[in-house]
Amino acid sequence: MATINLRDNKQVIDYLARDYASFRQALVDLIPAKLPEWTDRSEADFGIVLIELFAYMADILSYYQDRIANEAFLATAQERRSVVQHLRLIGYEMTPAAPASAFLSVVVGNSVNDTIEIRTGDQFSTPTTKDRQSVLFEYIGTKPLIIDLSKLAPGSGTKADGTPDPNFKMAADIIPVQQGRSIINEVCGISNGTPNQVFQLAQPGILRGSLQITVQTSPPSAPWNLRSTLAFSRAVDADFTAEVDENDITTIRFGDGQNGQIPPVSTSILASYRTGGGKVGNVGGGQITSLNKSPQLQLLGARVFNRLPASGGAERESIEHAIRFAPTVFTSMQRAVTAQDYVARAKLFPGVSKARAESTNWNTVRLFVAPTGSGDLPSDILKRDLLAYFEDKRLLTSFVQIENPDYVRIVIQAEIGVRPVFRNEDVLAQTRATVAALFDFDAVEFAQVIFLSSVYQAIENLAGVDHVFVSRFSRSDDTQQIAADGRIALRANEIPVLRDADLSITGSGGV
Repeated sequence: MATINLRDNKQVIDYLARDYASFRQALVDLIPAKLPEWTDRSEADFGIVLIELFAYMADILSYYQDRIANEAFLATAQERRSVVQHLRLIGYEMTPAAPASAFLSVVVGNSVNDTIEIRTGDQFSTPTTKDRQSVLFEYIGTKPLIIDLSKLAPGSGTKADGTPDPNFKMAADIIPVQQGRSIINEVCGISNGTPNQVFQLAQPGILRGSLQITVQTSPPSAPWNLRSTLAFSRAVDADFTAEVDENDITTIRFGDGQNGQIPPVSTSILASYRTGGGKVGNVGGGQITSLNKSPQLQLLGARVFNRLPASGGAERESIEHAIRFAPTVFTSMQRAVTAQDYVARAKLFPGVSKARAESTNWNTVRLFVAPTGSGDLPSDILKRDLLAYFEDKRLLTSFVQIENPDYVRIVIQAEIGVRPVFRNEDVLAQTRATVAALFDFDAVEFAQVIFLSSVYQAIENLAGVDHVFVSRFSRSDDTQQIAADGRIALRANEIPVLRDADLSITGSGGV
């Protein structure tokens, strides 16, 4: 509650109290000094009604004052719109959601010997269930993919669960697909010939690098060029910029006739792009089985499935991530020179969860990357896009090699004593979950040193555990049960993984 303090025999309002109740009480406390004849304090009094209205208005204004003060600084901003605008001042665009990638295997009958063509835009998906919507994948290769089915070995087919299927043959992991949906030649609007025209795309969440803008002229014009700014564009340059707001809505902007062309009057602005992305695309192996749009495969009665899980799907960049990493990008001036620069830039690429860079000689950088997911290898599509991403950031004489991480299986065996008042199965389940959390994919990193003491500490902190003895703590390929120093030191390209089969927890003493 607000109080009126006396300073130098003068009444002073405590302005730190800025909610409705405090404002109301402060105004009521001023009544004896300003209007001593006003003695009615009932809620029905017209003066009290006015006081409450003023207190209500002051509460709202105080809220907006606080919000403005918070949103004025990057470190304290909480609204995505404010963060987007702050980072745009240093040329940093928050990354959109990243699509997952996978490879599909094609299974046909042993007697089928056709040559088929997989075309750009052919669609595949996971089946729809009552618990999960279908996830759409597309072949996005720039050229048709030719598959000669006559060269496949008869009887090499398998089912989606991996069991042999001798009546069929299979082309394994042959169709690269990416999660998302293509929008072709969407009409964004019609040019009126004025400078700095702005148009908005109809669908939110476009995928990075997929936007293509054309102006419908006769004869047809080439696609316009996406630029980060039009400040360096000439009057004859067919350039445009694109900005993504806090709701993932993309707005495109054309030039003013001096910096960038103005689209001709009455011409249609056409946009082609892909939408999608997110962790929803990281589906498990054998999940992509539906042929949505692939005429040749459908005519042959072919089946498709992904033998390995899809990986690389990531949500749009969070406010916390942007605030943390944007300064590192600003200090590197959008260039990759040091190993730290390569790591910082790689972690900003959609779909990359972890990265580690090392120099093998004076002009070669080996960049180990782990995609977003749960311990999968980076797909060829992710590697290709990442190399293209570094093309204008690396030094002219430098070469970048994208390498796979090595996932090292960790084996842990432990026996715990359960306190008498706790149920054994509950404590065992809690212990397994606690130890597994130490090796969660988001909690581990390249070249990590894992300490046995951290396992002891995590288990002993549980309320139902009386004592614990760890009998094995090692790599799966290590014959030594526990190292003498109680450590597991991983190499530069290694990431620890704890699988359910490698974690053994037994216990006794409880209920």
